[in-house]
Amino acid sequence: MNYIIAKEHPHKILEDNSDPKVTLYVPTHRDPNHNEEDRIRLGNLIRTVEKKLENVTDKSTKETILKPLKVMKDDRSLWNQRLEGFCIFANVNQTVVYILQNPVREMAIVGQRFHKKPLIRDFQGLDEYQILALDRHSYSLYEGNRTGFREIPIGENEPRTIQDFLGDEYTEAYLSQSSYGGTSSGSMFHGHKARKDEVDKDIERYLRQVDQHVMKNYSNISKKPLILFALPEYHTTFKKHSHNPYLIDESIKLSPRGLKESELKKYAWEIIEPRYEARIQKLKDTYHNARQKDLADNNIHSVAKAAAQGRVDSVLIEAYREVPGRIDEDSGRVIERDRRQEKFDDALDDLTDIVISNGGNVYVIPQEKMPSDTGVAAIYRY
Repeated sequence: MNYIIAKEHPHKILEDNSDPKVTLYVPTHRDPNHNEEDRIRLGNLIRTVEKKLENVTDKSTKETILKPLKVMKDDRSLWNQRLEGFCIFANVNQTVVYILQNPVREMAIVGQRFHKKPLIRDFQGLDEYQILALDRHSYSLYEGNRTGFREIPIGENEPRTIQDFLGDEYTEAYLSQSSYGGTSSGSMFHGHKARKDEVDKDIERYLRQVDQHVMKNYSNISKKPLILFALPEYHTTFKKHSHNPYLIDESIKLSPRGLKESELKKYAWEIIEPRYEARIQKLKDTYHNARQKDLADNNIHSVAKAAAQGRVDSVLIEAYREVPGRIDEDSGRVIERDRRQEKFDDALDDLTDIVISNGGNVYVIPQEKMPSDTGVAAIYRY
């Protein structure tokens, strides 16, 4: 059995009831010079998991779970595409790897549920964005958040350049020949104005098709705010014809050529940070207003019961807070456990699952952004 790299959340492994479940969070470096250090870290975490599994399952199950983890450790191709870390979910049936944009704390957990809070934080999108870097020849895509940033790989079979998008309709490539008497194109253009008109038409068609492609293959999937990054002359035309609902008004009006990645990240965060802070503040305001009406709570026991009854509309959970124990899904009772047990479960993970399964929203946010000091803040439906 090998492993797969997941691109979307949630993955079907989260629906697998096989026990035990292994969760690993592995911080990594972007600099390939640290590859060996990161591999050693994963190896140490695997040994920690191995010791825990020895006390909770049989030898055959243990070896089945560990085999793909050991393959992963020595798979050079995996280490060439890392960002800020890995999240690894493994059980006896499958092993799934998420490549993370947010830095994570090192963790090795064996339990009856996967530890998902850091992963949800990576996917929830409160501080995430994408950038469409566009010039007259081709486009690139980037994505980032408060801490992470990367260029999104474009598939080999995807259109990338103006020639790819326009194909036989692309006239600029042969305009210089036909303008000076060439006949291979079967048409003749006279004067610079005619040439410019055709070039402008090419660019407009190209911009329209880039918009459609990015919306269909990226924005509609990620649902992240999209920032246009292009020279000023392309902004009006692109936004006039764009149908992408995730394209935001704020943009970067500079040439994509020659701008350093660190500078691009800085410009993007100047646009996104006010949006991020506003979304967090809106959630906190909603929570405080609901508390005045007895429609919010920050006690894990009360919130767990409300969640089991389907009453939780939204819950804010502190990113690295843990409450050792389980939640009975029928009654909502919190069953406390000793953190020192080999099989460790976090009641906040159970709470996350219960709220989501009942159609509620879960937001994992940093401690300093939380409206309560208990690690949980829930807003009730009724």
